[in-house]
Amino acid sequence: MKICDAHVHLGKSGPWQPFINPTIYMHKLIKLFDKYDVERAIVFPNPNVGDKYPEMNDYIAECLKKNPERLVGFGRVDPRREDAINELNRMKRSLGLTGLKLHPFVECFRPDHPFFNKFFQKTNELNLPILFHSGDGFSSPGFIIKIAKKYPKLPIILGHLKESTMNALKECSNAYVETSGTLPEFIELSADINEDRILFGSDVPYYRYPTQVAIVESAEISQKVKRKIFYDNFQRMFNIADRHAILNLRSTTRKHGALSKWKKADSQ
Repeated sequence: MKICDAHVHLGKSGPWQPFINPTIYMHKLIKLFDKYDVERAIVFPNPNVGDKYPEMNDYIAECLKKNPERLVGFGRVDPRREDAINELNRMKRSLGLTGLKLHPFVECFRPDHPFFNKFFQKTNELNLPILFHSGDGFSSPGFIIKIAKKYPKLPIILGHLKESTMNALKECSNAYVETSGTLPEFIELSADINEDRILFGSDVPYYRYPTQVAIVESAEISQKVKRKIFYDNFQRMFNIADRHAILNLRSTTRKHGALSKWKKADSQ
């Protein structure tokens, strides 16, 4: 079964893990994608100190240009920094990145603190979907749910599906959950709530594809639901099928000298 992966780290990592160096570059990642039949993935920088993120976002943008059909580029920003909003603008308008990865534990911020109101207002204005690391402390799903409720049209993905993240599926129609590091039981329970808002995630290179795929495969859900988790929900979220259709139409109409017609339709 083909896979779309909603959680992949890419590039050089800061020295925050004493027993693992999660640095991974594009050539190695593409080999992993090919080996495990990963068609497309959300990629974003590894954790680092905040002033390194702009440089790392540049690397994601470079990789995206070279592999546009395989990657969905998300950037990283330290919301505490004075230049955080400027970097959000640069990510979307100059680098062409699609979304934002936030790790409240690594970046040491509580998402619902009033200090970050302008940051999230700008994220919403730019329509940058957010993938949150969810867990304990500042990464508590309860804090993330507050952001999802405040910006109901902004897609929010809660990484690392667990019992506490399932409340987001119940309370917020714009909330998605992602499966890296989860258990089959949590996938089953989440599918009972909403099977259309569960995304497969690997958290490569911290976790391994065979393990993360096996977790989903071992869940007692139908093959149809598994396909949604591995592929269809991701495709729908990022409108990939529609985008490919437009590209195909452009290619066809260019041959017949009628490209202007489709450019006009695409802009509406």
